[in-house]
Amino acid sequence: MRQKYTTNAINLKSYDYGEADKIVMMYSKDKGLIRCLAKGSKKPNGKLCGRMDMFVANNLLLTKGKSMDTVSQAEIVNSFFRIRQNTEKMFYSIYCAETIKNFGEENDENSDVIYDIFYSVLDRISNSTTEVEIILAAIRFQLKIMQVLGYNPEFNVCNVCREKIGDNYSKFSFEHGGLICLNHKTSDEKLLRIHPKIKDFLKTLQETDFNILTDYDKLANVRVSKPCFDILKEYIEHCSPKKFKSTKVLEAI
Repeated sequence: MRQKYTTNAINLKSYDYGEADKIVMMYSKDKGLIRCLAKGSKKPNGKLCGRMDMFVANNLLLTKGKSMDTVSQAEIVNSFFRIRQNTEKMFYSIYCAETIKNFGEENDENSDVIYDIFYSVLDRISNSTTEVEIILAAIRFQLKIMQVLGYNPEFNVCNVCREKIGDNYSKFSFEHGGLICLNHKTSDEKLLRIHPKIKDFLKTLQETDFNILTDYDKLANVRVSKPCFDILKEYIEHCSPKKFKSTKVLEAI
């Protein structure tokens, strides 16, 4: 008899497999990236219909297979349905999902933390009522996921001389993974000038728990938050082992 096991997982992407089935890529709280066969999930009246859609979080019962495990049961934990009702929510959620796919691994030792970060950003985006709330959720995701993956950008001190940045202008260096003093030269082709208030904004979100609102959540606007998201997006692309496809779409919105 084949072994069965349970796990919580969020659907990232699916592929058609025959007339009635799908192969679904998920991020599991216990096992990191997994690919599973979801039999009958394309059938309108099938027991898995809707449960294998993108961004749906399920509690799964899986059956071990030789090359791929099979979804035996799926109970929806959160469908994040509001994401699918808003174009901007969809695009930012797709970006977060692609980040998980690009950096995720099978049997990842940090899978429980990464899963919680991914769940939190989808929940925050789904329940956002303004554009700035969506972007702030995505920025928090960027900062938290980079911490876990070991690419945490440094905002406190210069990454060249290690002197405290303080209330001075600085430059964000992709090569050095954070801020450097204005007078330092680097081989980076692109350096982004950072206002001290932007530095404080990013540092505060970096050091604050995902679900705790800061004063910046009340003060931030799209004009400030969107460039911050774009800086971190470029940094994550710089660190990524795979190319991003969603970022060109994000540039258009």
